[in-house]
Amino acid sequence: MIQKTYLEKIRTLNRIKRGTHSRFLIILITFLGLSSCKSPSTEHATPQEVVTKVKKAAQLLKDQGMRGLEVLRDGSSEFSWKDTYVFSFNCAEDKVLANPAFPDRVGGDIKQHTDFNGFRYGVKMCEESGRPKGVWVEYIWPRPQGGDPMRKISYVMTVKSLGIQVGSGIYNETITLEELNKLIE
Repeated sequence: MIQKTYLEKIRTLNRIKRGTHSRFLIILITFLGLSSCKSPSTEHATPQEVVTKVKKAAQLLKDQGMRGLEVLRDGSSEFSWKDTYVFSFNCAEDKVLANPAFPDRVGGDIKQHTDFNGFRYGVKMCEESGRPKGVWVEYIWPRPQGGDPMRKISYVMTVKSLGIQVGSGIYNETITLEELNKLIE
């Protein structure tokens, strides 16, 4: 069966090379392009998963130091899951260190970042992230898979040994900050 499928592909490619099936070529290229794309997750991260992943990322950074940022920058690592991801920044240097969903933000100044309503969420994260158990900050942001910006609530904490912050968030229109804060008390 595998050999037959392989031979069929070779024959098809030979016909394409001869130019006899240009319409088929367009369909094949489209199909191959779409099948190789990572499909967007329909699963949503839970608040508890976010807290667990942020704490795990903080431990990774404690153990590996700044080398651990490479793992956080990798969109295929365990720190990018369902519809969210772990990000990192340095408030003292005003710099984004890792963001696998929006890599163009790496190197940018976190305190200048605004959400879709103009709220400077980076300033708020920097002001509040030094709390011993971390903090939840809400703002309007798009999912990595696209779509309209919506309410995102990120859990952020500081890795004191490195002086950098790590965070991750959920996209949720109804959960309250009071409910989220119970997870970190």
